[in-house]
Amino acid sequence: MNVIFGSGIVGLLARIILGDSWTVIPFYRSRFFSFNPALDDNFIICDDQLDPFIKDLMKDMAPQRFIYTRAWSVGGELLREWDSGVFNDWAYKIFGSQIPPQTEPYMINRMSLFVYDIRINQLYEQLQSIYIDELREEVTKGEVTEIGDHYFIQNGVRRDFDNAVSTIPLDALLRLMKQETTLPSKTVHYLHIQTEDLDFEGINQVMVSDPIFSFFKSTNVSPGRYLIYCHEEIPNPGIYFMSFIKKFDILDGTSIDGAIPMGPIPKIDAVEQRGIFSVGSSAQWDWCMDVGSCMIRILKYSQRGAKPGGKSKEVKLG
Repeated sequence: MNVIFGSGIVGLLARIILGDSWTVIPFYRSRFFSFNPALDDNFIICDDQLDPFIKDLMKDMAPQRFIYTRAWSVGGELLREWDSGVFNDWAYKIFGSQIPPQTEPYMINRMSLFVYDIRINQLYEQLQSIYIDELREEVTKGEVTEIGDHYFIQNGVRRDFDNAVSTIPLDALLRLMKQETTLPSKTVHYLHIQTEDLDFEGINQVMVSDPIFSFFKSTNVSPGRYLIYCHEEIPNPGIYFMSFIKKFDILDGTSIDGAIPMGPIPKIDAVEQRGIFSVGSSAQWDWCMDVGSCMIRILKYSQRGAKPGGKSKEVKLG
């Protein structure tokens, strides 16, 4: 028996890639892509290694690529080019003294990038509908309370596995493995606002390095709508935004505990020794693992090339 722990977007993508010999063990919905707008970057970065897989998802149509652009906000000005000094200010604003060392090498080439014409939250909804019967069947078997050396306990029943892929947060996995752990993380507060008074000058995403602001990033998710990523809670967001936006409406807001893994990537030898392959930003405790990077990691793990394995159900992207 081969299992995938977790039924978020990475878990369901792993189900497609690895094929029908793998069973998804649900834990909870995606923390970021169950929302509209999605609470994380809602795109897959283009990569030659992903092209065959994306083409398969798109029913043999040539995958469409679009340019996605970022800029720094510095003193009210937009800086489109990479700047190490601005980056350091921005990273310190988020992570303090626990900046993941891989952050700068990851970000330096991602000011302007090509992305596929796929919204991850829409893909997630479609994958859920495709695998709904399988997921419901596993949910009826109860909660997983322990994970050990090639086995897990579900509703008091032991189930053995040959191989496992874990997409659940690493701290949650280690707790189920009865291991003490303290992994640093940060809560992110999200606000979805509508306004015509912000001008990103054609930029898709602005990274706010100015220390005076209580948010570190803003994404233009659609015309006149923006998702604001706050690194600290704003008690009265309406009053707060009135100081620099003339007219706006706050459409929604939420918080995600542990949204940002902090510090260096921890060693997970104890996990791998039990036949468990971790993949995902929270699963590896690596802030720089985006969805595309996770897909590439699973494709390599599958050792089946860049096409879905087994006899997976068809996926139709709308």
